[in-house]
Amino acid sequence: MNSKIKLNDVFIFLLVIFSLRFFDATIAQTGILKNITYAFILLSIIISLPYFFRESGGFILPVQLIAFSISISIFFAQYTWGQSLKYSPTIIPFLIWFVFFYLLNSGTTIKAIENIVLFYGIIYIILFLFQFTHNNVVYFGFYKEFKVDRGIIRINFPGGGVFFLSCFIAVNKATNGGSKYRYLWLLYALLGIVIVVLQSTRQAISVMLLLYLIHFLRTVKAVYKIATIVLFVVAGYAFLNSNTELSKGLANQQKEDASAGKDYIRIRAAEYYLTQFTPNTASRIFGNGFANDTSIYGKVMLSLEDDYGYYLSDVGLVEVYVFFGLFAILGYVMIFIKSFFIPLPMNYYYLKYYLWMIMLTCFTSDSLINDGFLITTVLVLYCYQRLKDNQTILNRVFQKSIDVGYINNS
Repeated sequence: MNSKIKLNDVFIFLLVIFSLRFFDATIAQTGILKNITYAFILLSIIISLPYFFRESGGFILPVQLIAFSISISIFFAQYTWGQSLKYSPTIIPFLIWFVFFYLLNSGTTIKAIENIVLFYGIIYIILFLFQFTHNNVVYFGFYKEFKVDRGIIRINFPGGGVFFLSCFIAVNKATNGGSKYRYLWLLYALLGIVIVVLQSTRQAISVMLLLYLIHFLRTVKAVYKIATIVLFVVAGYAFLNSNTELSKGLANQQKEDASAGKDYIRIRAAEYYLTQFTPNTASRIFGNGFANDTSIYGKVMLSLEDDYGYYLSDVGLVEVYVFFGLFAILGYVMIFIKSFFIPLPMNYYYLKYYLWMIMLTCFTSDSLINDGFLITTVLVLYCYQRLKDNQTILNRVFQKSIDVGYINNS
C-alpha cells in the first residue's frame, strides 16, 4: 500500500510539470519534449477513464459536466467549423479534468499534494525572477507576452496556478498556531504579492490582496483586525502615491479603461462572441469546440484577435461558453456555489481561496481553461472532495454510534 501511494505521488509530481508544459519553456514547445508531454497527459487521461462514472456528490457532477463538454467539443469543432479530427490532439491538455476521478481512487494524501504544489510554487518564483531579469530573451512563454507596459517590462509568466495556490497555502500556514515556521510562511506569502505586483496585473493584485485580507480578518483577534486593515490601506496608499513608473502605469491604465465605457475592448469582444460568433443553435448549447491555430477555424480566431483585438482569453467565462458550451458553464457555476457552502477545516481554507480567485478573475482572464491553471484546479477539487467525503464518513459513524447507544439504552 505504501509503495502504491508513493508511486501515485511520483506520478502526480510528473503530471503537474507535464501539464504545465515545463512552464511553457521554449524548449518544450516543439519536438520530442512536446510529444512526450502530450503522451504523458494522454496516458493520465486514459487510466482515469474507468473511474469517471461514480456516485455523484460534492464536486463530482460539476467535474463530470465539464469533462463531458470538453470531450464532445472535438466533434462540434468539426460539425460547426469543419475542423478536421486530425487536430483533435489540441484538446488533450484540457481533458486533464478526468484525472480528478483517478485521484479519488488513488488514496493520494492531501499532504503530498501540498508538498508538490509548494515545490512547484518555489520553482515558479525562481524561474519568473530569472526571466524577469533576462527579459531580452524569451525562455518561458511567448514573445507576445513580453511588453513594456504600465511602467515595467510586463511578463505574463505561465503556470500561475501552482504559484497562487502555494501562496494561499503559505498564508494559511502563517496563521496556523501549530506551524513551526509561521514567519517563513508569512515571508513566502508577502513575496507572492511582490511577484504579482511585478507582473503588473491589476486584477490579480486586487484579488490576491482581497483574499489575504479576508483570511487575516477571519483568523486574528479584534485588535489585529484593525491593525491589518490599517496596514493594507496605508500600504496601498503609499504604493499608489509612490510616483514610480509602475504605480503611474497602473493608475493611467485604470483611467483609460474607466473612460472607455461601452467601447472598452473587452465589453465589445464579449458582446461579439455572445451574439454574433456562433453560427448555429447546436453550438450555442454545446460550444464551438477548441480551435487549432493551423486550421481554418483557428485562423478565423487569430484574425479576430489581430484585426479587432477580440481576444477570447480576455473574456474568461465567455471563452468557456464559446468553446465548450452551456454545460461547462453550469459545471463551473456549481463549483463556485459549492465552494461557499461545503465546509472545510480552517487549515484547508486555501482550497476555497484558490476557487474564489479563479471565480473573481473569470470574467477578464482565461484562468478557467488556461493549462497553467487546470491541473491546479483539479488538485484543489480533489483535496476538497476528499475532505468532504472524510467528513461524511465521520458523520455516518457518529450517527451510527448514537443509534446503537439509543437501542442499547432502550
